[in-house]
Amino acid sequence: MIVMMRTKAQAQRVADITGGVIVVKNGKPTPKVQLQGDFEQHRAAVESISVLFKLCEDAGEQVPSGWTVTGASFEVEWPKDPRKASLIRSHFGARRVAYNWALAKVKSDMDAKQQNEDHLSTPWTLEALRKQWNIEKNEIAPWWGENSKEAYSSGIADLVQALSNWSDSKNGRRRGRKVGFPKFKSKRKDQNRVRFTTGAMRLEDDRRTIVLPMIGALRSKENTRRIQRHLAKNNARLLNCTLSERWGRLFVSCQLAVRTNVTSSRTPSKPNVRAGVDLGLRSLATIADGDGNIKVFPNPAPLRTTLTERRRVGRNLSRRIPGSNGYRRAKAKLAKLDRKCVYIRRESIHQLTRYLVGNYGEVRIEDLNIAAMRQSMGRRAFRRSVSDAGLGSFRPTLTYKAERAGVKMVVVDRFFPSSQIHHNCTGRLTGAKLAKRRSRETCDVEVDRDDNAALNIRDWSVTSPGLVEASALSVPRPLSGTGDSSDDGMTHHLERGCKTSSNTGRTQRGKNNSRTSEHEVRDENLVKGASL
Repeated sequence: MIVMMRTKAQAQRVADITGGVIVVKNGKPTPKVQLQGDFEQHRAAVESISVLFKLCEDAGEQVPSGWTVTGASFEVEWPKDPRKASLIRSHFGARRVAYNWALAKVKSDMDAKQQNEDHLSTPWTLEALRKQWNIEKNEIAPWWGENSKEAYSSGIADLVQALSNWSDSKNGRRRGRKVGFPKFKSKRKDQNRVRFTTGAMRLEDDRRTIVLPMIGALRSKENTRRIQRHLAKNNARLLNCTLSERWGRLFVSCQLAVRTNVTSSRTPSKPNVRAGVDLGLRSLATIADGDGNIKVFPNPAPLRTTLTERRRVGRNLSRRIPGSNGYRRAKAKLAKLDRKCVYIRRESIHQLTRYLVGNYGEVRIEDLNIAAMRQSMGRRAFRRSVSDAGLGSFRPTLTYKAERAGVKMVVVDRFFPSSQIHHNCTGRLTGAKLAKRRSRETCDVEVDRDDNAALNIRDWSVTSPGLVEASALSVPRPLSGTGDSSDDGMTHHLERGCKTSSNTGRTQRGKNNSRTSEHEVRDENLVKGASL
């Protein structure tokens, strides 16, 4: 059995305690330790060093380590003592000062490097920048002793992560939108937060008190039983706590490692039933299962329901003098509406994902490009509806819940035309692109757009499983006798695509760009379905 620790120092300590051997690669030691015998004999020794480790067989296949990382967030009350409340704001400012100092240090090194190539720059690592901070902190911030050292460390760590994101994006190692170079943080725009990784962090037995370093005890507005009971039984380890301010309220987010044997998962009520999920804007989700049942989850659309009130409160806020009591009251009303929208949207996603993992043994979902959906439609109301639905949080939430519950999750190919194929005759649907009811001329059967898409997703077949079992496309076969009309529709569709692709400049771009657009891939998929 091979144990993979986070650092080489941890691996060396594990090897000294257990008598294991450090794995060497290319003549250099690695954070891996080769253990002799059963791992359970050495589990206590390894966990005494760290619980954030990975296990793999000698052949290289990874196996469960017995721990899983999870988190929980609690809203806490602002301290009634003005000095304690001022101390919290001081920690927020200390993190911002350390962040700006580290960014200024990096920029000065870059400018000096351009002038003199022999200039020794400080590496962009947490250890190097924190060491340099300890050297200069007496001059930069003589008051540094009033706050916890974790406040400065979290600011530097955030900058290191920002620099890493910028470098990866610049060199093509990071997917998604381009990330710019970090900018200085201002008190007016920066979100107040500070992260604690060491020190006196604990949840008291009264399940209402959270203790943080230097700040002390904070009263929680909700019960902390869901994680305190695991900590009390030594079945969990508290990794870090983040204190943040949002909407003028305080929140403490706790990240902890929990033993997997105590996170009991519920068995789905229909473990042998497969379900397909079609996300949308009219309804949040349409679920079609193998038993022929279709369930619709309505879209709460919290932003749209409160839009009239938000406009009224916004006009009231614009008439107030900044800094006055009326301005603060109007701003608090607007923050209350924002908080209400966030909570409703989050709760709807949790209810949907909880229903899926609690009822079905296999769930198939779409691979939606949410960023493209927000930009593809010219109408502002459509873009607002996409953001209001909160579709981007559905897949990550379902992923971790399905993993804990032992439910198989399959992600359908992104270019699978689930809304364009008739589920009964597998022909191409006609009608308006976003119409609620669509039909096909040959069979003359009208179907619901969302129900039809959910059925197609449910019956989608995997022809070349990948990491998420969705790397290839299989379009349903059309029935005999429907080829003529289907070919006419396909020919017209492809002719329109050919005319578009023959525009000036597109051919030249195609020679240099090997990527295929989404429309071209969708056309190819439809042709495959029509030619089978």
